[in-house]
Amino acid sequence: MSDAFWNGLWSGVFELIALGLIAGWINLIYQRIKSRQGLRRDLIDDIDSFSSSLYKPRKIYQHLLKQREQGLDPHDWENKRLVCLDEFTSAAGQFRALQVKMVPLYGFDVELFGYYLAVWNALRGIRKRIEKGEDLYEAHENEASSDALYRLLDQFRYRVQITPSVKEKPRLLNPSESVENEIFEYAKLVTQKYLSSSK
Repeated sequence: MSDAFWNGLWSGVFELIALGLIAGWINLIYQRIKSRQGLRRDLIDDIDSFSSSLYKPRKIYQHLLKQREQGLDPHDWENKRLVCLDEFTSAAGQFRALQVKMVPLYGFDVELFGYYLAVWNALRGIRKRIEKGEDLYEAHENEASSDALYRLLDQFRYRVQITPSVKEKPRLLNPSESVENEIFEYAKLVTQKYLSSSK
């Protein structure tokens, strides 16, 4: 009877240890998934914040162009244009910082970074137009058409939501040359789709 007792006791102890190890492993996976979901949510919040920050200077600048055509004092125009440029540059800086959060989550995903690069190139183009005092509409846009940049941003945000995260953080700080070239080529396709063709 004593042997049966000890056998039962040790069997129960080993089962408890096994269950504890399994529970610990499941908890570790759960915490990792929860952490990655939190990082993804933070990234989406940052994209939304950037989109809001971008809206004001673009709309105000476009309104200023109308006022200039209606005879706004050149000195007032220049001062207000510089304010818009400063706010736009600040918003673009927010976007530039997103890649720091993207790499640990997605590695160097070609499609996702292709969209990111397409948005970044569009922002650079808009900044140059504001610097020169030019209209912000793309060739196929007008005041009544949908906003090509925001349609592109919506697609970028959507891909941040659906792209699977990588299992391990990339060891490289920059993508390899071949991956970088793929990203550039994909960005060209995205740019052509959203910013260079009639919708």
